[in-house]
Amino acid sequence: MTKIVTFTVIALLTFCSFVVVYAPASLLWRFAEQHVVKQVPDLHIFGVDGTVWSGAAELVYRQFPASLLVWEVSPLPILRGEIETSLYLSGDGHDFDGYGSVSQTAAVVESLVGYVDADYINRVSQPQGLTFAGRVDIKSLSLSSDLAWIQQASGDIYWPGGKIISRTRAAGTQVFDLPAIKGDISMRGEAVSLNLRHNNEPVVEILLRRDGWVTVAVKARLFEIANLPWPAGSSPSDTVLEFEEQVFRRNR
Repeated sequence: MTKIVTFTVIALLTFCSFVVVYAPASLLWRFAEQHVVKQVPDLHIFGVDGTVWSGAAELVYRQFPASLLVWEVSPLPILRGEIETSLYLSGDGHDFDGYGSVSQTAAVVESLVGYVDADYINRVSQPQGLTFAGRVDIKSLSLSSDLAWIQQASGDIYWPGGKIISRTRAAGTQVFDLPAIKGDISMRGEAVSLNLRHNNEPVVEILLRRDGWVTVAVKARLFEIANLPWPAGSSPSDTVLEFEEQVFRRNR
């Protein structure tokens, strides 16, 4: 009788271990899908494959190119109620890798590095009549969230400079060159702020609000470094052009 009980316990432990190790990621996604769709309705996730510990999925957001997300989960942090994972996100015109963690109350992304090609960003800026060439490098981006919105953000970006094309009804098409631009990411109240600078002076300020709207404020200094005239009576630090675009929608 004792041997039967022992063998039964061993069999159950073996079965449970097999389920834990090889639990399909698609099963977990079924439970999380409704929550994700509710928060970001324009995000679509397909082809969830692999296990909870090591897997991949395809992400498509609005008109942007698809991304392949690959993850590797560390098992030990689960004992303290957290999930820690390495992340790799790649696709046409973008490539990132970093680390993330999720608990019942928070989500954190750390040391995210990578790049975004200009063509990727131009999908947002082109309707406003502005496109550029090259790629933007993102260095050590960190984000923390309370699972409802971003609470902390920090990081640096770099664009080596190049051609800017502006198309407006008033001025037609203009092509001009800009020198290298650096940027820093931070929080301004509840909005994520990206300040673009040349020689440590602001040229463009971008704010991403929790309602999904982005505000872009262009300083007169941008026209100055491009050797273009700016509105009379403006100082280099004045905002001379401002536009908004809703990049995502969130259901409340």
